[in-house]
Amino acid sequence: MQNYAINNNLTPFISMQNHYNLLYREEEREMMPTLEHFGVGSIPWSPLARGQLTRPFSQDSGRSGTDPYFSIYGAGAAQKAIIDHVEELAKKKGVSMAQLSLAWMLHKDVVSAPIIGTTSIEKLHGLVGALDVKLSEEEIKSLEEAYESRTIIGH
Repeated sequence: MQNYAINNNLTPFISMQNHYNLLYREEEREMMPTLEHFGVGSIPWSPLARGQLTRPFSQDSGRSGTDPYFSIYGAGAAQKAIIDHVEELAKKKGVSMAQLSLAWMLHKDVVSAPIIGTTSIEKLHGLVGALDVKLSEEEIKSLEEAYESRTIIGH
């Protein structure tokens, strides 16, 4: 579609809303490189994996029992390892798990702005703090290393 728009003097796409977070990185296979190639921004939805990246793996939320899509990320060893590492690194940096997870995403060149949802203005103010969280290349790699490719979900 982007090539068609460009070749026919139509308005090309400038952004894409895609499903992307530390627990679901399948967009990195094809879409992120394509967006980067065309200079199109990504506006990821569910950047906190339906809240799973905001609290320790063992801690349930009210959403876990009421959201029929909460379990789309599974409950495997890779998911636990990622969440555990987010918790560990967030503690080390003195930030919330949500801030750390958003900071990881904001370090991706193609990400323009994640679509965040929150249940209170206080939580929104807290999430904005992700803009101040700096991650080293080693920290980014360590957050990503436990990820295992999976089938496409959430579309």
